[in-house]
Amino acid sequence: MVHLVVHRSARGMRFALSSLMLLAVSAGCAGAQSAGRSATPPPERTSSPGGLSSAAIDLATHSGTWPTTERTLMSAELRLVRACMEGKGFRYPAPDPPARAAPEDERAAVELADRSRTGYGISQPPSQAPGPGSAPVDRYYRPLPAARQKAFDRELNGPPDKKVTVSGTDWGEVRVATEGCDAESRSRLAGSPALWARITYLPERYDNELGRRVTSAPAYVRAMAEWRACMAGRKLPYRSPEQAQDALRKERQTADSADAFRRREIAVAVADGECALRAHLPAVSLRVQRELVSTLSRDEQRTLAELTAHREAALRRARTVL
Repeated sequence: MVHLVVHRSARGMRFALSSLMLLAVSAGCAGAQSAGRSATPPPERTSSPGGLSSAAIDLATHSGTWPTTERTLMSAELRLVRACMEGKGFRYPAPDPPARAAPEDERAAVELADRSRTGYGISQPPSQAPGPGSAPVDRYYRPLPAARQKAFDRELNGPPDKKVTVSGTDWGEVRVATEGCDAESRSRLAGSPALWARITYLPERYDNELGRRVTSAPAYVRAMAEWRACMAGRKLPYRSPEQAQDALRKERQTADSADAFRRREIAVAVADGECALRAHLPAVSLRVQRELVSTLSRDEQRTLAELTAHREAALRRARTVL
């Protein structure tokens, strides 16, 4: 996670009816941390002074090789789900996952072109946002008779009572389907649906945790000071991008002209992005975050190394599918 301290409104981030996000979350419950673990694979070759491999650091920070390898895993899972559903008499027309921008690409992280069109997304009309049911899978599913929809759901997700619990995520416990095409595909790649969930969601927790620590690191504090000086030079004396967005949301409530507010929002968002590039906030953030992986607890580092080894094994299987 490149921590820009910029939380922009979600635009175009809609998931299809099922495929990638079928995990039901129940927070605050005691968990079965060991659900779905298989035998621990041999230790991975170490390539960093802190004892963790570069692949483990990539996984914990969703950087380096992670965007490419994650797309490989998602593509293989989707291909397996398609084949499984076709074998059950259904189509599954979900598109292949798009390439992810490399976190090391500062301009891609800042998205200046997007900011120049929609700012932070605060004043974006709802009609411009993709509505529910716009994905190809949804368009295929909607016209099906009720009985076929029920059968589709059962073949894809399995029976509702066939689930196991995985804990240790940012949301508490996660209930993971153990039957159905989704579960079968994840088992083919990771060994079990629960292990797939652990490979996916536990590193995400580390990524979020490390991202929160970035803001107090001296290098990041210096970069933020440069960002503030840059913004002040444009007569935008905000202390942070969050403050800029919060202030704009308040302004919107009392704005006399929607067009005037939209122009101001875009101007602030573009200035924010340009100043982030000038201060190299994305690069500083990512460098600090990768360095902070060594501050994870011993147990967390052990779990991260284990999950990295399992993920590498899943990647090898994924490449045979594609």
